[in-house]
Amino acid sequence: MRRILTAIGLVLLLASPVQARQPAADLVLMHGIVLTVDDKDSQAQAMAIRDGRIVAVGSDTAIRQHIGRKTQVVDLAGHTATPGLIDSHAHILEGGLKELFYLELSHTTSIADLLAGVRGQAARLAPGEWLQGAGWNEGALAEHRAPTLTELDATSDGHPLWLMNTTHHYGVANSAALALAGIDATTPDPMAGTIDRDAAGKPTGILKEAAMQLVVSKLPPESPAHRRAALLHVMDEMHAEGMTGVKDPWLLPADWDAYVGLARNGELTAHACALFYAGADMTSAQNVVATVKHARLDAATISGHDLSVCGVKILLDGSAMARTAWMSDDYPADAAHPAPTGHGYPTVEPGTFRNMVRLFVAEDISIGTHVIGDQAIDLAADAYADALAATPQHGLRLSLIHAHHPSDHALAVMADLEKRYDAGYPEIQAPFLWWLGDALPSAFGPERSQHLMPLATYRRDDIIFGGGSDYPVTPLAARYGLWASVARQPLNGVYGQQPFGTAEAVDIHTALRSYTIWNARQLFLDEETGSLEVGKWADIAIWDRNPYTVATAELKDMTCLMTFYKGKLVYRAKS
Repeated sequence: MRRILTAIGLVLLLASPVQARQPAADLVLMHGIVLTVDDKDSQAQAMAIRDGRIVAVGSDTAIRQHIGRKTQVVDLAGHTATPGLIDSHAHILEGGLKELFYLELSHTTSIADLLAGVRGQAARLAPGEWLQGAGWNEGALAEHRAPTLTELDATSDGHPLWLMNTTHHYGVANSAALALAGIDATTPDPMAGTIDRDAAGKPTGILKEAAMQLVVSKLPPESPAHRRAALLHVMDEMHAEGMTGVKDPWLLPADWDAYVGLARNGELTAHACALFYAGADMTSAQNVVATVKHARLDAATISGHDLSVCGVKILLDGSAMARTAWMSDDYPADAAHPAPTGHGYPTVEPGTFRNMVRLFVAEDISIGTHVIGDQAIDLAADAYADALAATPQHGLRLSLIHAHHPSDHALAVMADLEKRYDAGYPEIQAPFLWWLGDALPSAFGPERSQHLMPLATYRRDDIIFGGGSDYPVTPLAARYGLWASVARQPLNGVYGQQPFGTAEAVDIHTALRSYTIWNARQLFLDEETGSLEVGKWADIAIWDRNPYTVATAELKDMTCLMTFYKGKLVYRAKS
């Protein structure tokens, strides 16, 4: 007797004996629509899996011969299978910590709503305990501004308070926190940071980029137990969204230890690839080289190889919403930002950045560089090209993270790097256009907004790109990225329903590739996962609808029914 598992329940049916000549499969998926995302974007009806890997893909008739007496059979009942979705840029450990242990502010819609949350959280804390929150988004707040120092002081009941903005490039502190950090009107801006001040020069509580560290350095450290809980929590979320792989792009050694602990216990049920934070000078760069080499040794000793090291991350500029992304032209002036607005700044001295890149390439370490403004993108692309010319390496897959507004020069360099060195890949977060879409147009202006995240231009120039969320900056679910890549629509339409236009949209076939096989490439796993092909791991998501045939608006509402990781069921919808 064999088990047949359907999308709506379990039934038992009699089986006929397996045909001889080949070992039976452990698992067979039948009667579905299988989007393989192979080179030809082939479709099939069924798959057979043995020892966690795909052994056959084809018609129901062809796959039936792989069924034996102990084979588990999943009747897809016409539902659609895709490769498990992969996120090339999600801070899953950090996001899990914020979801579990911070005041969650991502769904607040007004200052009053935000302050009510602060007041309620303050009442639950012990005297003097830090009040930490995250996720507020002025683009989604009715007032389109940050909470003021006066408002926060009145509602935080004396607790030192730090509320991180959804971008994670700025946040707001209350007076108690500013006092603990030693910030007052005489405190100078740190290098590559901004202390926001009122007309009289008094700090407003808003701290940007490096200035955040003045307060963040005073926060209590996270415990190993909290880190472990955070990872387990977010992996459950990933599985419920059909996700089986992630690049976590800002790890410190204590974060890596949390991943290692889970992996050694067999509890890491997703492909996880780490980028270690490289700092902003050559001393920190030399130190992280040693960290990466040690982590590689750790990963090599873990059975299953679910955990790996992708390389290092460098933060080269800031955020468009904070107006710290490094642009060629000044930011638009408006009532909240009178001229001169400036054009942002690099967060690493440019000469130092070039030296860091040369060091990492020479050490055979991949790099992901955060770049949003066109000046930052130009510098990163040129630094990559120079380093690879000096130390030719093929397959490092150096990436340009975000790459919101590349110049024609940067596009040409990226295309050349991909062809010549298998490097220079943009890793894009299309959900920014949605979740941050009611704030970004004011930072970029109407003309530049039309060309943000130029996915269609990347494909025109034969540039492969990876898709991501930057969770917890935007929600984790990769289906939002699929939808946003095609729709390019904002959350509330403050600047209209299409402030980013549609000229840079791509079709769902391209979008799906960017969250499967192209992202597998960025995790150095494209020979192992990312498409449903013979020999690859059976990382599979089952959906309630076919993304290739539904209307664009429906992509956002896709529901995952089942998720398999290496052939094992890790999620099944309760319904």
